[in-house]
Amino acid sequence: MTLKQRAYDFFAALDEHQNTFIDVPRDRLLADACAADARRENGTPLSPLDGQFLAVKANIDVQELRSHAGSRLYRPDPAQSDAPIVARLRAAGLIVIGHTNMSEFAFSGLGINPHFGTPPNALKQGLVPGGSSSGSATAVALGLADLALGTDTSGSVRIPAACQGIIGFRPSIGRYEDVGIFPLAPSLDTTGPLARRVEQIQLLDSLLTGDRGPGECCKRIICLDEKSLVDFAPDLRTMYRKALEQLAASEFDFEFRTIQSFARVTDLFHTYGTLVGAEAYRLLENVVQTDHPALDPRVRDRLSHSATISDENIRTLLAARRMMIEEFEAELKGGMLLYPTLPSPPPSIQDVTSDPATFTRENAHILSVSMKAAFLNAPTISLPVGERTPGYSLSLTSSAGADRDLLSTAVRLEPILKAV
Repeated sequence: MTLKQRAYDFFAALDEHQNTFIDVPRDRLLADACAADARRENGTPLSPLDGQFLAVKANIDVQELRSHAGSRLYRPDPAQSDAPIVARLRAAGLIVIGHTNMSEFAFSGLGINPHFGTPPNALKQGLVPGGSSSGSATAVALGLADLALGTDTSGSVRIPAACQGIIGFRPSIGRYEDVGIFPLAPSLDTTGPLARRVEQIQLLDSLLTGDRGPGECCKRIICLDEKSLVDFAPDLRTMYRKALEQLAASEFDFEFRTIQSFARVTDLFHTYGTLVGAEAYRLLENVVQTDHPALDPRVRDRLSHSATISDENIRTLLAARRMMIEEFEAELKGGMLLYPTLPSPPPSIQDVTSDPATFTRENAHILSVSMKAAFLNAPTISLPVGERTPGYSLSLTSSAGADRDLLSTAVRLEPILKAV
């Protein structure tokens, strides 16, 4: 099939898969597909990912599209140029197919959007897609896109990947350029890719960073002990144990223990509030009226709660973070941590949209694991386990800066986990 024909098939599929994309640049997409077809015919690809379809979250600039971050209240002018990360991927021959739907202002881990509709969960109708990069995950999981760009502040790439049986990667902060991206919490924000295979993410990472080193596979894997698993749902604990049984016959060495840094992050948030909430409120109050009735009421309620976090608490959180990043690296001792991505399988859309208290509880719950690695600036990749069951995913986390080693290790883990 030519890429031009694939583009026409994609246009036809949009009616069937509503709410996944917010805006599609049809003319530019067709032109880029035809150009990629010509390069393919001539044997002159621009990169190993030339001709791959790339979906982009609606808070990342795509030329001529509005980066409104899933909001009808915020209406910026169309972007005059691509964000540098998008431009770099276009230059490598990837075909940008449109802006994907998302939680409003990226401020939810469930992926609900009352303004543009909620993207479907590609694995099971009626479940939340995960957020905030909901549309990006759905596009990849449905096969509409080969890769997608999302953003991850507290888990917004890894959570929807886990909900929909694909791979999501949160890099170390600063690994990818952040110009042309609408922020949420600047000290935590990073772009992250989603894909069906780790190799695709490796290639994309190389294009964005110029780092083409193979990375070193880490053979020392740290696993959560039984005490650390008490807050996970029984079926996910069972999934975790089965995955470790499968890995026991592999090349990896395992040790089981409690990671004190993870536990301390939870205690810190309970005492002082979350850093993402504090920074999000202070940023968004300068962009929109945070109590405006046109704002998603769930986002509005979360912002109202975050407004109570004091400047002194923020200073305490930032100071503790610097110390805890070092402590976490010391705890890993050159190893990598493997653990369930989610605390429980994704809830239903009906449950979280019919009752505000349920939404608040489930949103905090689904973010409770992934936000720890984000706070510790620990690059993390979420990997599906078995035959793509919603929520059946393990996260592999390394210390900051070990991104290529993390991806190389994930390549080796990927087929083992798939066979569970």
